[in-house]
Amino acid sequence: MKTGNNNAISSSNLLTRDSLLKANSELIGHLQNRLRAKRFRPQEGDGIKLAYMRVFIQALQVQNSILKDSELEELQRRLEALENMQAGSHGGEQFHNVHIGEQSEYVE
Repeated sequence: MKTGNNNAISSSNLLTRDSLLKANSELIGHLQNRLRAKRFRPQEGDGIKLAYMRVFIQALQVQNSILKDSELEELQRRLEALENMQAGSHGGEQFHNVHIGEQSEYVE
């Protein structure tokens, strides 16, 4: 298994929230169709298929976590840019971050 930079995953390779939801919905639909039958009859290979489904769900969860982290990082960058713009527009005035409970506000 190669671990060089050529195998790095870019954010463009990540699925979107919509595609993750669609993949999960398809899996749920497949399971519901199997369970709606009048009489459930185990099929050969069910155990292997269920194992693959578990791995698939875990992969979806990991990818969703990575997507959430990247979205949070982007929001952090945007917030910092806005704060820098705001600080620059006030002619270099000093602002202090005051925490009031769960809220925070800027006070001169």
